[in-house]
Amino acid sequence: MNEITRRDFLKRAALGATVATLAPASWTRAANPSPGLTPAQEIEERVRAAQPLLGGKIPANLADRLGTTHYDGHYFLTQKPYLVEGAEAIHRLGMNVAKFWLREDSLPGYSYHSDWRIPLDSRLVDLLQHKYYVEALALPFRTVAFEIFPLSRKPGGYLDDESDFAEEEKQFHEVAAYLLQHYAQRDVTFILQHWEGDWMLRDQEGKTWTTLPADELKRRCDGFVRFLAARQRGVERARHASGPSRAKVYHAAEVNRVWDGAKGIPTLTTHVLPQVALDLVSWSSYDGMDSAVHAWQGIELIRQHMQPSPAFGKPTVYIGEIGKPENTGATAKEIVAWWDRAMGVYLAQEIPWFIHWELYCNEPKDGTKSDRRPRQAGELRGFWLLRPDGSLGHAAKYLTTLLQHAGGRLPDALRQA
Repeated sequence: MNEITRRDFLKRAALGATVATLAPASWTRAANPSPGLTPAQEIEERVRAAQPLLGGKIPANLADRLGTTHYDGHYFLTQKPYLVEGAEAIHRLGMNVAKFWLREDSLPGYSYHSDWRIPLDSRLVDLLQHKYYVEALALPFRTVAFEIFPLSRKPGGYLDDESDFAEEEKQFHEVAAYLLQHYAQRDVTFILQHWEGDWMLRDQEGKTWTTLPADELKRRCDGFVRFLAARQRGVERARHASGPSRAKVYHAAEVNRVWDGAKGIPTLTTHVLPQVALDLVSWSSYDGMDSAVHAWQGIELIRQHMQPSPAFGKPTVYIGEIGKPENTGATAKEIVAWWDRAMGVYLAQEIPWFIHWELYCNEPKDGTKSDRRPRQAGELRGFWLLRPDGSLGHAAKYLTTLLQHAGGRLPDALRQA
């Protein structure tokens, strides 16, 4: 049986993608890494200097930059509604950043001990007023990101030639306006983003495309630009119309195949980002985590192609998703070393947020995602901070140790020899 990964559950959760017919053709534009990228030797030196296990200083605001995702875990630790349970667990870990899913349907990834009773005509803003979201967002998070799928019910609708994406703009305006008003007395940032956009652009989840007719490539890119622009307009309209508010709402696109652009393969980074101004870009950064150099330069490539909105005034990239499975053969030492290198990159690059995948593991080894029975640790791949018995995973032990020493350095006894 083919192993089903974290991406498969999102595909089945209503991206609505149809499989495209690919035919041999040359790309209309080949992308190559910019000569302006930081040299590898300099990157290695700067990352080593920032790595906490090598004596790098831990920023005092780490808790406001470090977070994790909660959705579709395959076990639970309490009898509370699953969204609320996860939000409280993130808060107890000492992280002030959380990512949740926001969808106007039955929210299967938050099904444990929950009775959503979502009317068929519900809108995204209605979901935010549901008692589970209200309770989760009452916790003192400083930043909350929401993953929001395309709202079109039509397969591939977010690339529809005829669509003006008015519904995307309207609902993003509604959500942003509600958040700015309802949380006006609180210093909290909300980020509204879609899931991994390169899979959406390719319309063929999980596969690296190599050929596509030029007219089809243009159709998809043009559609994606309009899709993002509509969401951005909705958020900007809400910001402009908002009264005084300590809350902030931003819109982000998420890229996930940055390094394919170095091979001349069209990506969201090379073919879409230059055409639309955005508040933020999120990188689901698995394709850059084989080395510090790729992680560093991947961030630079996104910044070089991104067109920033006035919100930040400069290209601003955050890590929307990063994780390493802990139940597939890697040792604790290897996992911690991998995380320390990643943190060295993020801290040296002054990344505003970096969000771990995820709180509870969502990937059964047997691939039966539809089976929602609670799983034991041995049945899962190990994308977790909290294991099924409630104990901390290797990444959680490392990250919570950093939080405990924020503003200083790790004691000699905890550093790498």
